[in-house]
Amino acid sequence: MKTILITSETTEASTLNGRIPDAGWELLPVPLEQYRFRMDPEQREALRQQIDTFRFVVYGGVRHVQNFLIWADKSGIRNEILQKIHLAMNQPEVDLLEDAGIPGILPREGARPIDLMEFMLRINQSGGTLYPCADGSSEEMPGLLQELDLPVSELTVCEPVPLEKNQLRESRQIVHSQPPDAILFHSRGSVIRTKTAFPELDLKDLILISASAGVTQKMYQEGLQADHQAEGSWDSVVQIIQSLN
Repeated sequence: MKTILITSETTEASTLNGRIPDAGWELLPVPLEQYRFRMDPEQREALRQQIDTFRFVVYGGVRHVQNFLIWADKSGIRNEILQKIHLAMNQPEVDLLEDAGIPGILPREGARPIDLMEFMLRINQSGGTLYPCADGSSEEMPGLLQELDLPVSELTVCEPVPLEKNQLRESRQIVHSQPPDAILFHSRGSVIRTKTAFPELDLKDLILISASAGVTQKMYQEGLQADHQAEGSWDSVVQIIQSLN
């Protein structure tokens, strides 16, 4: 069985692993990321004052949903966010929202950021977009909205936690004992983290899968060429894995 190295946090890797068919490939999850909930008092007060200016909440992953719901409850704005239109690119995010009693919308299976923007423009609803994210993250959706002059505010709901030395040592031992055949770069940050954590890997000898155009651009900046590029959703990643055989 051939393996695909993925360095995302355990939750996201598990979400993807459950969707990969028996196609001769399996994930090799070696998390280089972990996050904890974060609430900035200044952001909390600013959002309370501006909550009526937002019409949409857009999510880029399961982690964003989980931490935003905690953020909303601790801030006492759960009733206010129920009035918003909640958009996601993957079904697991919609499932989490609906489990919390919040209607979630998936414009289509395997939705890309452009699909979410087209949906927002098509329903012709005025108001800004709230985008829950991790501290220091660099994600595509906010930038795309800004390019269309659509108002968007990024809300920090979690922050990365540095890996301890023993965790990094264990990760390197796993990759050394089970050399992958391919690598999935799920985010821009994963490109740098993977190169830094596993300097012995000759990335140019592996099949390199990019999760989106933005990740491909980051790979290019780091001297790497994507062999396959997904469209920013887990569905599109699964389709690429299916095509590898």
